[in-house]
Amino acid sequence: MGDTQEFYYEPDEGEQLSTAVVTAIAKAHDEGAIDQKWLISDDINTDALDGLFQERNLKMTLQFEADTTTATITADTSGNPIIKIESHR
Repeated sequence: MGDTQEFYYEPDEGEQLSTAVVTAIAKAHDEGAIDQKWLISDDINTDALDGLFQERNLKMTLQFEADTTTATITADTSGNPIIKIESHR
């Protein structure tokens, strides 16, 4: 296993959180979102994930392991999610 590298991703307005996580993990691994072999639905309930920050006014942190990464989602001061990916490849 290689060194841990950090990558941050801020979803665009209206971008589903599950899509943003897939994009962030792909970018952290220097892959295209469609080209990666990992499927978010294998590890995460995407409907539940999308609903967590839907109102964009929550103050929370969510962390989970996915595709040799640690994904941490926090809300900024406006309640918008920021995704931190720690790649363990």
